[in-house]
Amino acid sequence: MVIKDRLLDESDITMKYVCNTCGHIAMIDRHGRLHCPICGDKADIHPVEMSYAFKLLIDELKSLVVVPRIKLESLV
Repeated sequence: MVIKDRLLDESDITMKYVCNTCGHIAMIDRHGRLHCPICGDKADIHPVEMSYAFKLLIDELKSLVVVPRIKLESLV
């Protein structure tokens, strides 16, 4: 728990929306609706809290044409 506290709880937390079907980060269109670029209307989108540094890492990987996918699992 120490690493989680240090890297997530004590850093800048940001909320991103992730598609559970394909693992891509969802985008917000100009009307304010969530949209998955891969799945389209069949997306199963969930909010995910992540550190801002991790969000920047995902953006850097996308700029290098590496497609990161986030695999979600339930918190039961």
